[in-house]
Amino acid sequence: TLAPALVQLSGIGGHSAVDLQKILAGKIAAASPFVSTSSHGISGSSTPANLETALQLLNLTFTAPGNDPQAFALIRKQLEASYANRDNNPGLLFREKVAEVNTSGHFTSQPLTLARIATLDRAAMAAFYKARFANAANFTLFMVGTFKLDEAEALAARYVGTLPSTGQADSRFADLGIKFPDAIEKVTLEKGREPRAQTVLSFFADPPIEENEQTRVVAATDVLEIALRDILREELGETYNVSAGLSQALPQRGGGHIAITFGASPENIPKMVERSLEEVKRLQEQGPSEDLVNRAKETARREHETALRQNGFWLGRLQSARLLDRDPLLILKREERIAALTQQNIQEIFRTYFPLNRYTVVTLLPDKK
Repeated sequence: TLAPALVQLSGIGGHSAVDLQKILAGKIAAASPFVSTSSHGISGSSTPANLETALQLLNLTFTAPGNDPQAFALIRKQLEASYANRDNNPGLLFREKVAEVNTSGHFTSQPLTLARIATLDRAAMAAFYKARFANAANFTLFMVGTFKLDEAEALAARYVGTLPSTGQADSRFADLGIKFPDAIEKVTLEKGREPRAQTVLSFFADPPIEENEQTRVVAATDVLEIALRDILREELGETYNVSAGLSQALPQRGGGHIAITFGASPENIPKMVERSLEEVKRLQEQGPSEDLVNRAKETARREHETALRQNGFWLGRLQSARLLDRDPLLILKREERIAALTQQNIQEIFRTYFPLNRYTVVTLLPDKK
């Protein structure tokens, strides 16, 4: 995960990162490598006038990544400074604990510590990066925004079509075996002096890669968030915030979950957790009201209308379609899927993806000392 940082701080094409800033003065163009759990690539952006520059940067990030010992030393220095006092950072420790619990202690959730930072190996990082970007046949180019198609195609042919390639894609994502706990788990972390608490209540939920089901699950989280906001704020009057959402790192399977997050005074956390579980059970047995469903649908429509005007939406959806082997034309059916939401099919989602015998509760409380 740190290999891209080594390249970014080292520079590309024989130019240091500082020299690149000088070369690019007056231009708006960028290209940055990334490595995630199931994919890797190079993301970039530019103004229409600087598109060629952005593609030149992409080409060099692919073919001529830097490997500067001073950049490596800087990464270690910055990380050591950031994590030297990690034990005094309640928010960081809480996020790490939630990840540890919800992945059953999977290695991907292990926290970054000074001991692990000390084991960083520049040669290994550079070799990992070089191996991942050795074959352009493994990559798909997505371009979204304002440009003339014929001009963009010519530039892509010049700077992307000439990248080194074996002509055969050989990269596949690995199933890392991330798994949500099989039973109910409750963990409390006591850190910090601030007189407030935070809780993440998570239910196992790993819906299939199917657009209608995914839409219904997201709608159910909206319904629950709206309901809990009304209940926790109006009935209990203590919550600082409340949110609910699906966390599913597709195409990885087995670790998906729906997380409900809220903060409040420490003494109110137990009854808020209890009230949240009661509401989930009620929605399973009685289903959501028509008003709740309509509010969730309206929220989805507004968010979709906004997303349609943003390049990031189209870029992300096209990438997902490719990564998950889905028909990209399904992107255009989102409004139909929202319209098809009903009290009945959302109730079924609550029965399927909010198991009351498989959830976790992780709570951050102030240190009693």
